[in-house]
Amino acid sequence: MMPFAFDARFLAALAAQAEAALGADHPMVRAAAMAAESPGPQQAAVLQSALDGLSNPMRDAVMQATHRQLREDLGAIWAQLPGAAQSGGMH
Repeated sequence: MMPFAFDARFLAALAAQAEAALGADHPMVRAAAMAAESPGPQQAAVLQSALDGLSNPMRDAVMQATHRQLREDLGAIWAQLPGAAQSGGMH
């Protein structure tokens, strides 16, 4: 099981990158999309199982692409720094 809850932005990025790598009909894509739409422990367990079912190189590639998408998304970065956004930004 995942040690912490991921936000919908991460799960949507994971679903998009899994779809690009694996195709829309792959169970990993469906599991990530379901987890993004209805987060919860059951969906997290299904998603973890789907991730575990990928080969190590494929899982690494999907996770690397997901990380790339999020690190290039300024909105995702600011969402993780709510105090900075409230104070008018970092100087």
